[in-house]
Amino acid sequence: MIYFVYGNDTYRLRKTIDAMRAKYEESSGMNSSVFDGDYNLEKMQSDILSLPFLANKRLVTVKNILSAKGVDGKKVIEILDKKPDSSIVLFIEEGEPDKRTVLYKRLVKEKSKELNLLQGSELTKWIMSETEKSGGQIETKEANMLAGYYGGDLWQLKNEIQKLVSYNKKITEESIEKMSVANINVKIFDLTDAITAKNKGKAFKVLGELLDSGENEMYILSMVQWQMRNLTLVYELKDLNERDIASKAKMNPYIVKKTLYVAKKIESPSTIKSYYTLIIEAENDIKTGAKDPDVALELLVNKLTN
Repeated sequence: MIYFVYGNDTYRLRKTIDAMRAKYEESSGMNSSVFDGDYNLEKMQSDILSLPFLANKRLVTVKNILSAKGVDGKKVIEILDKKPDSSIVLFIEEGEPDKRTVLYKRLVKEKSKELNLLQGSELTKWIMSETEKSGGQIETKEANMLAGYYGGDLWQLKNEIQKLVSYNKKITEESIEKMSVANINVKIFDLTDAITAKNKGKAFKVLGELLDSGENEMYILSMVQWQMRNLTLVYELKDLNERDIASKAKMNPYIVKKTLYVAKKIESPSTIKSYYTLIIEAENDIKTGAKDPDVALELLVNKLTN
């Protein structure tokens, strides 16, 4: 059997490897091998074509071969064509593979699956399922809230769920806000709220907390820009209910809820346009070296809150 699993969800890719090892790998490890970075095709052929020793199956895992340079894809296919039934070959590819290669075209015809970051209802269901597995309880509203904070980063979500369940088996909005205060998404919501309310003191306090936490200045700026994009979308739909806004804008319900609160403070579309202009100016100042990143951000917040 040949398996091909690829995509940008490294958490589920890792879980796939773990599941395959649990199913086919014996404790001795004699009938398993991994190729990751060193793709010696002679050794690969030997491992794939060899019969298992005192076992029914042999597991060969090949990681990220499609993104490697100098690998003869046609030779790999020749090896696979000679593979005995006793060999299980698992190809794992992180990210978007080059779909033009002969090896990709062959592998995708096998038992293949693309694992990209979960979003929408699938992500919410995963959070609820993972919380239950961790011995906790969570409702849809709170699951959407976590999804809004951490997106499809399942590694981070797993850690947050375990932390929240340890604090209280029942995950609530209050416990999420209390235990997730350091998350950059939370801070960006607070920063945008302070900007639209023209609360200069709070805006500088939040910016200071972000910088003190070690967040990269360009990343902070990109997150502010991301939230301004959300603000624009929600502002245009602000007369609809939250569910309809989420559907039309294809946004997480919790992000809609937080952003709608801010959008209702905006006086006119020209206000948002002026925000974008100032953000682009700050970005150019940083990229051209005209201003130090932290200075550019401080000046931006000062202008945005005037």
